[in-house]
Amino acid sequence: MSDATGVGLARGEEREIQALRALCDEDVEPVERALSSVGARRARPVSARREDEITVAVRQACSDQDGPRLRSLLAPDATAFFDSGGKIRALTRPVRGDEQVARSLLVLLAEQRRVTLCTGSVNGRTGLVARCDDQVAAVLTLDIADSLVVQVWAVLNPRQAA
Repeated sequence: MSDATGVGLARGEEREIQALRALCDEDVEPVERALSSVGARRARPVSARREDEITVAVRQACSDQDGPRLRSLLAPDATAFFDSGGKIRALTRPVRGDEQVARSLLVLLAEQRRVTLCTGSVNGRTGLVARCDDQVAAVLTLDIADSLVVQVWAVLNPRQAA
């Protein structure tokens, strides 16, 4: 099966997508997320070392508030998902495109005296951890393919991130 997005789906993936569509009725965001994830997983992966280097470069660009540098690390069709668990204000729809994703990350991670951004282990991979007064405020993971960030997953609810 090939979905309208052009992503070819394996039999198990096809069933997952159909089940999501049945559960979601009119709300297609979970289906969009699933399809994006399938596409990102199929893209050419990079080595763990290269992933670490790119994640560190993203952290530095965010810390320096360097929009052009950050954009250069993002795929032109990059997508960012922000999950606050409904506990704090956050974007409710995915952000698409390198310029919009870069702008969203720079606003989210704007340098403030009490906020620090560092790399750390997130789900077994190198990710970004934003802390405010030593409390985890956000955790970000990056899906990287062909040495560019294709997806950003930001968990903004400290309870979910802990």
